[in-house]
Amino acid sequence: MSLENKKIKCIICNSKFDINSDTKPFCSKRCSNIDLKNWLDEKYSIHLDENNYEKDI
Repeated sequence: MSLENKKIKCIICNSKFDINSDTKPFCSKRCSNIDLKNWLDEKYSIHLDENNYEKDI
């Protein structure tokens, strides 16, 4: 299958969309905005190991 016709799933709504979409990894600007809102509302987080914090800097 060529990349021109390949479909991938949106990470927010799981709908399939064309891999060449400008909104990738989202199917639409709406899903992109939902993801941004989740980050801003702190629904997502990145775990840091406090013991190794100085090493990561």
